[in-house]
Amino acid sequence: MARQSIVVEHSLAATDGSILLNSGQTLQNQHVQELPQQLLRSPLEASLALPDFAAHALLQEKCQHLLSNQRLLQVLLEKTAHRHACLAVLENLPLNHSLTILLAMLEEQEQLDHGLLCCLISLGLALRTGQSSILLEQIALAALFHDIGELYLSPRTVSPEAGNSATLWRHRMAHPLIGYRQMRQLGQFTHKETVALAILQHHERLDGSGYPRREKEKELGIAGQIIAVADLATQLLLHKSHPYQRLDIALRIIPGEFHRPSVSLLNRIIRQLSHSNATANGMAQAMEDLHALLKHIGTITHQLLNLQEEKLSSTGQITLSRCMSQFDGIQRSLFSTGMQSGNQLGQEEDLQLEIMLASQEINWRLRNLGRDLSLTQDRLGPDDCMLFQELSSTLLDTPVTAS
Repeated sequence: MARQSIVVEHSLAATDGSILLNSGQTLQNQHVQELPQQLLRSPLEASLALPDFAAHALLQEKCQHLLSNQRLLQVLLEKTAHRHACLAVLENLPLNHSLTILLAMLEEQEQLDHGLLCCLISLGLALRTGQSSILLEQIALAALFHDIGELYLSPRTVSPEAGNSATLWRHRMAHPLIGYRQMRQLGQFTHKETVALAILQHHERLDGSGYPRREKEKELGIAGQIIAVADLATQLLLHKSHPYQRLDIALRIIPGEFHRPSVSLLNRIIRQLSHSNATANGMAQAMEDLHALLKHIGTITHQLLNLQEEKLSSTGQITLSRCMSQFDGIQRSLFSTGMQSGNQLGQEEDLQLEIMLASQEINWRLRNLGRDLSLTQDRLGPDDCMLFQELSSTLLDTPVTAS
């Protein structure tokens, strides 16, 4: 409001039918204070407009910046035709008043760069894996707005200080569903339902290990599958250190989770980009991280074996079986990197860097398993819940370094 006018596009009505603001009015400070106290007949975002907000121009400006500064994008879109196709899709996105409001919200919360990078990577993957031109606009919209659900979460659930709390994680896991519901309510545009569904599915995994619905490959659309890969790449590319090595490790220890053609393509690109710059101090820290990880895995293994000896209910047995299956998958991921022979690999700097990054990735996956288990405990009886508590706490206490 301090920079430009926010105008009421459609009259704002309360649930009892009374008109709160008429079409054409400009939002004022008093309205900002009063509206949160009202129950509205339709979403606020669907009723407002930003007549002076140049959404397409902002996207083009940020797009050019990302293309100039992100080496992975340059290789992914090395063909002029592919780059022009991406720019054309962005230039012609059907941004109605509601979507423009959301775009401004993302920019205000400093989340637009993430959404746009995810969008460009998604488009590049779609073009390079032979997806139809009809799908491009749907993928672009869904990728650009894939995290809009986070705009509606309490700030404490999305801040870096949020920690491992299962309650906070439960709130965060709701953001794809919130985004799906919001997208379906925000005006008319082509393929709205497909776009909303891709937003809902961007944290699902082909093997059913994702959220919020644990859907598997046959239940997932191509748009959601591609955006899931692009979202992972975006998270790691925006990391402050070793982004390509981190992405390389992540893609190699997630067999069966992501859209295979996209993973294969990114693997080939990363091999062109990855360079080692490990230091002696980094190598020492890598070995320390590895030993701590192996000890932590030993503790978790012991707790799982103890649970097998307990008298669990049928629901508890199912929970234990799924947890052990996921833990076995994480262990296989660890062994596939060759990290368990740490001293032997420790002679090479590039392998030492790989150990450090792979340790961090495995730790993250263990903590994620703890989050999943803590949510499952809500459906267990009090006896089973108590028996799983130690394992859940150990997994949630898995250290995740910020290096």
